[in-house]
Amino acid sequence: MKILILEDNAILAQGLRSVIEEAGYSVDLLMDGSQAIAWLQTGQYDLLMLDLGLPGMDGIEILRYLRRRNNPIPVIIITARDRLDQRISGLEEGADDYLCKPFSLEEVVARVRAVIRRSRSFSDNRLKNGDLELCLASRTLTLKGEEVVLHRRELAVLEYFLLNRGRLLSKDQVADSIASFEQDISAGAIETYVSRIRKKLGNAAAIRTVRGLGYLMDNLD
Repeated sequence: MKILILEDNAILAQGLRSVIEEAGYSVDLLMDGSQAIAWLQTGQYDLLMLDLGLPGMDGIEILRYLRRRNNPIPVIIITARDRLDQRISGLEEGADDYLCKPFSLEEVVARVRAVIRRSRSFSDNRLKNGDLELCLASRTLTLKGEEVVLHRRELAVLEYFLLNRGRLLSKDQVADSIASFEQDISAGAIETYVSRIRKKLGNAAAIRTVRGLGYLMDNLD
């Protein structure tokens, strides 16, 4: 999964990026609100972390823009505006959660997971397909109850397939789901990751190549 952080405090922004990447997510970071709309239109994001006091374009303006165009991306507001009426305003404009500064970075990860879980209609922190089970909280993958260790990128690719099982995915879609503006991922790299996943999981991977189109994970449940 990929998250966009819009925060103009460089120290806080880097701290958020570090802790969220450690939790297994891909992250893009932007400090200027005026560029936000273009990034959101061209990137494939699962969640937006949005500061309200941004230069160029205020966070509330960005949120209004998204919701008026029926963009359903989950949004967590991160701000020093902690008055009750300000929190209510942000939620009424369409935010999914609200974090007032200062906050602990550990709390951020918990909020991120909770909002993504709600947006994806997860009943818990687990993705399952047949004998495979991925715990999103611990980033632990098991096959028939036995842990299988995947490289971080391999795990991110498998997670994307699990989230989209039964759907045809192009290599570019898969690449974009784990890439960032600072770390581009090629279609060739996706082929390598898929090959490694199949080698480690065998038939349980359930990832089929659809010639000329991409990949499809069969729904085994």
